[in-house]
Amino acid sequence: MNTNRIYSSALPFLLVCLFFSLASCTEEITLNTYDSDPVMVVYGTVTDLPIHQEIKLSKSTGYFDQNHNTKISGATVTITTGSGTVYDLKEDSSQPGTYRTVDVLTGVPGESYHLKVLVDFNGDGVMETYEADATMPVKVALDSLTVVNEILVGYSYYSFNLYAQEPKGENYYLCQYQINDTLYSKLSQQSLLDDITIENQYIDGLSCNYLPDATQRDKYEDNTDYDTMVFVTEGDKIKLFFSNISKGYYDFVLQCQDEKDGENPFFGGPFSNITTNISGGGVGYFSAFAIDEKDAIATK
Repeated sequence: MNTNRIYSSALPFLLVCLFFSLASCTEEITLNTYDSDPVMVVYGTVTDLPIHQEIKLSKSTGYFDQNHNTKISGATVTITTGSGTVYDLKEDSSQPGTYRTVDVLTGVPGESYHLKVLVDFNGDGVMETYEADATMPVKVALDSLTVVNEILVGYSYYSFNLYAQEPKGENYYLCQYQINDTLYSKLSQQSLLDDITIENQYIDGLSCNYLPDATQRDKYEDNTDYDTMVFVTEGDKIKLFFSNISKGYYDFVLQCQDEKDGENPFFGGPFSNITTNISGGGVGYFSAFAIDEKDAIATK
């Protein structure tokens, strides 16, 4: 497992990965330096939230093509549960390429889900089939969250600290956060954890993210990523979304972060051999996970 993804507020060496929670990938990603043929991109999740679950379909661009991915319309999309219930998805008329379940689908930990996409991707009158399977891991509940200020090498940061019981077995975690009313959902803004040092232990204040103090904003004005940096102010209301995810999805998010810094759409620009569970020649990922959430106030 990638131990560079475990963050602890007690470890000062984390200064090198405070902003985007990015570390080197465990496997080398090979880039094509020529224009790759467009391929189907499938991305979506099933969660345990009672919502209309969403799948996005698009067409990848080549290495020298910096345009956004072309959205794929007119597809037939279904999600079938392990118990045999079929959910039809309908394309959003205001968001081409975005398909949502017609009925509310509330995922269940331990349940399996099968995604099937039928579409004439090449425009040759023949329907292509893209499929993927995902099983929702057990839900891990957070006891609490604290967001506290720390000083490291003269810089002020806010550390997002988790408290929870880590279950037995090999587990991987995804953390997303909301500051006040803004949800930060880009891949580069999500944190990944593995359990190599905490397996079956109580998680006692493990930091899943560090974000810079807004009072020191001027220190970062020359940073090339300044316009996309996220700052925290004392008194901000923080909501953390914590999910136990599969190893495959962990690898997918990690590789996307390293490859494209979490930019959307996926696989726009340089194309690479990022992990996928999409069959039929497609890329992307279909995942299932349960979400727990906790609130905290940023404290000096």
